[in-house]
Amino acid sequence: MMKKILLAIGVLVALVLIGAGTAMGVATHKINKSYDYVALPNITRDTSPEGIARGEQVFRAVCAECHAGGGNTKPVGVRMHDFPPDLGTFYSANITSDPEKGVGAWTDQEIARMVINGIDKSHHFRPMPAFPNMGDKDIAAVIGFMRSGHPDFAPEKQQPPRSELTPPGRMVFAFAMGINDKGRTEPVPVPAKAADSVEYGRYLAGSVYDCVFCHSPGFDGSAVKLQHPDTVLSGGFEFDLTPLGGEGKLLSPNITVSETAGIGKWTLDEFILAMRTGVTPGGYILRAPMPKYRYADDAELTALYTFLRSMKPNDKVVPPPAGGRPKAEPTNDPEKMFSALGCATCHAPGKAYEAKLQGAKGKAPEEVAKWIRNPESFKPGTQMPTYETLVDENNALSLAKYVLGKTGGTVSEGTAP
Repeated sequence: MMKKILLAIGVLVALVLIGAGTAMGVATHKINKSYDYVALPNITRDTSPEGIARGEQVFRAVCAECHAGGGNTKPVGVRMHDFPPDLGTFYSANITSDPEKGVGAWTDQEIARMVINGIDKSHHFRPMPAFPNMGDKDIAAVIGFMRSGHPDFAPEKQQPPRSELTPPGRMVFAFAMGINDKGRTEPVPVPAKAADSVEYGRYLAGSVYDCVFCHSPGFDGSAVKLQHPDTVLSGGFEFDLTPLGGEGKLLSPNITVSETAGIGKWTLDEFILAMRTGVTPGGYILRAPMPKYRYADDAELTALYTFLRSMKPNDKVVPPPAGGRPKAEPTNDPEKMFSALGCATCHAPGKAYEAKLQGAKGKAPEEVAKWIRNPESFKPGTQMPTYETLVDENNALSLAKYVLGKTGGTVSEGTAP
């Protein structure tokens, strides 16, 4: 009897291994195969002033953080942290106008297919967050901005490594997330823009700004996550902070209208301020990879708020990262401010952007203080939070002098970093 049991267990284990091996083989084939049959969408750049402005609005909020990163604005490709490290090592592509290293030799339609399907010019899949439901008009606007002659897209020869997927990563992208190999044959409209429109807010949250994907658990696309009202927007998606000098994983927060675990107590004005400046009503600093929506207008942000208010609240509490979330506390001590304002999260020794402080070297402390309070006035599109509501001019000056001391430089006349 025991021999029969052991034989049955052995057969079961063999079948499991065969099944796993077969699944891995299929996943690897799906990742590496040529998708030359995926049709190019009929989308052409929008070169109107309105289209270019809209394209910049979307690009700065959606594309720049992945393709430029680190407070930079030139999309030369960087290490990405959108997925847990168990899935692999991810790099975004150089999408400047360089014809060899960038997308200068790509057609508008090839760029559009990359956005929609994640299929590149050579017909191969790239593991990036695709936007299959973004409207044709918005995609055309983004391409129009990329092809507008803006200096950020001037040719650059930098070429990041290709992303490397682990076996679990191949399984996730091939099966859990799925590879979209359905060419777009019909145009996808953009809903009418209106601040009080739940439909427009849903479109922005699920198809453009990807709030739904990042703030909902699991690897399904936004369209699927929206079909699960019990979990959508409840947080828990894992990001990897380790390469940034962080404390390991970061779970996206709950942004349902729960008053205990989400953002149910936020007013519209507080929501808009947090989205633009990166500072919550409670004084917490929104950490990367959460972007700052500096280019979004009031109608868009109000529509997002309207959509969130229409969704089911969820009281699931998402634990903070090991190092806690930076919170601005009243203090006249610049060293404490450097930590409390979250500056240390990015600029302390060993952190990802430690070297960025050297940009202040030799500058006048008054100018550095202005940068601290309103960095976007010096560098539009920067992902550094706006501290104007948290730090007055005197404290900003004190913090500026402290920062200049950390650069090892001397104080002189000049402009902000």
